[in-house]
Amino acid sequence: MVDRNLNPGRSVQTFTIPPLGTHNTVPPFTTVVRRGVQAQLHAITVTGEVQGPTLYVGGNTHGDEINGMEAAWQISREVNYRKLKGSLIIVPIQNPAAFQFRTRLNPFDPIDPDWVHPGDPNGSYTQRIKHILNHLAYKADCVIDLHTAGAGGSNNPMIYAPPEIGNGGGERSLKSALAFGGDRIVYGKREKDYGWPVTFAMPFVAVRDERAGIYSEAGQGGAIVPEDRFVSYFVNGVFNVIFMMGMLEGKIVEQGERLVVDPLSEGVQIVRAPAEGILKPLVKVGDRVEKGQILAEVHIVPEGIEFIRSPQDGLITYLQQFGPTGAGDRVVEVSPSKV
Repeated sequence: MVDRNLNPGRSVQTFTIPPLGTHNTVPPFTTVVRRGVQAQLHAITVTGEVQGPTLYVGGNTHGDEINGMEAAWQISREVNYRKLKGSLIIVPIQNPAAFQFRTRLNPFDPIDPDWVHPGDPNGSYTQRIKHILNHLAYKADCVIDLHTAGAGGSNNPMIYAPPEIGNGGGERSLKSALAFGGDRIVYGKREKDYGWPVTFAMPFVAVRDERAGIYSEAGQGGAIVPEDRFVSYFVNGVFNVIFMMGMLEGKIVEQGERLVVDPLSEGVQIVRAPAEGILKPLVKVGDRVEKGQILAEVHIVPEGIEFIRSPQDGLITYLQQFGPTGAGDRVVEVSPSKV
């Protein structure tokens, strides 16, 4: 029976952010406030005919990460609201000004949205964006954010699951992450264990509000076109969570090893470039490698070629893509094999 208190179907809300800039200490934004461009953020809501949970799905927090954007867009088109219990809130492009310039951040307000909370409806571009996104997501039972590596790198499918802080949100996040899938699920005991500033990322905020959150990574930052392999991982993962939450009927598709690791004890080995040159990878993210195996070449002018070898048996979880590299740059990460 249709719930008459609901408004079933698919709807779109559009939010306009006027040209706004900041006085920032990052060159060349040290002397002049640059107003930037007007941007529009679109939120797609799919509401079922029966009451149920609410799931938030966002992509493109960083403007050069397009796999999550493509996956979120596909999900919004594939869900049949007549079979859905509850609501989906989908924002394929969470950072529209950065997307316009194909850059990680809005060049006129170069602040990472993951570092801003709760936002300000009257503030700078990034503050307004985060205020809108938090308003959209605050009623969601689970918040899923879809990412790739930064430009020039590629991540193997994995998840950062927020820690348990005593309210059950972390445990629910881990359960959701295991349903979503991936080769590595990073699950720390404290936020500071993750190695990057996770505190204001939306899935971590959700857990502090007694909800669940998933911060998923897959593929290359700055990719020219969406990468089908990683887009499919995101799409399948989100549907797995939808099935787990009972919002749709369907069978969970197991993805990857789903190995839960503590970020402080995982044993990931970071391999750095021995010299400046052109990196030529000889493996792909997700490949299994053996200790001593050649993973990449660095073509050095005028000296010749240096080989990068694996420091251990394991799985390639991060790989710099073909291109310039500098001495000491992170080029490969090898995660220990599953025991």
